[in-house]
Amino acid sequence: MIAATLIKMSFMLNQITFDIKKIEVAKPTIKIEQYYYQNPVLEIPKINLKKEVYPNNQEKNTVSKNIQVIEGSNMPNIQNGNFILAAHSGNSDIAYFKDLDKISQNNEIYVYYQNRKYRYIIGDIYDVLKTGYVEIKRNRNKSTITLITCKKGTNLQTVYIGYLINTTVIPA
Repeated sequence: MIAATLIKMSFMLNQITFDIKKIEVAKPTIKIEQYYYQNPVLEIPKINLKKEVYPNNQEKNTVSKNIQVIEGSNMPNIQNGNFILAAHSGNSDIAYFKDLDKISQNNEIYVYYQNRKYRYIIGDIYDVLKTGYVEIKRNRNKSTITLITCKKGTNLQTVYIGYLINTTVIPA
């Protein structure tokens, strides 16, 4: 049992009266459950980013509020799939990719999803004109993550392609 003390204070002119009562409080039961990522969580250690992303069927999946999972994207657990994400790179509160230009080849990216940690290494970085469409150039025989953001001060978008290196189970 955890003991808690309740102090009741009464003020009367220049006199203070204390009524002290001891209350027994039941110890809370803590149930430890296996952590299970319902929505993917993107982590980019190089830029100190760790953010939940919302799949296509969720209202929060929009670049105007979050990191957007692009329609037609595969989730990380799909073999040879491509998990495609886009976000702003400006100065606002929703500019989650504002420091993405600090990423270079061989930097690591992690995605936590369905009790697994997916580890990617950046392999390709290239710029495309900002037209509303992006051609993704990747090895289709490998699982990849693609990050897309605007290049500051230009009419270009930068595309970062990460290749899956390994997947580990997150211990319970």
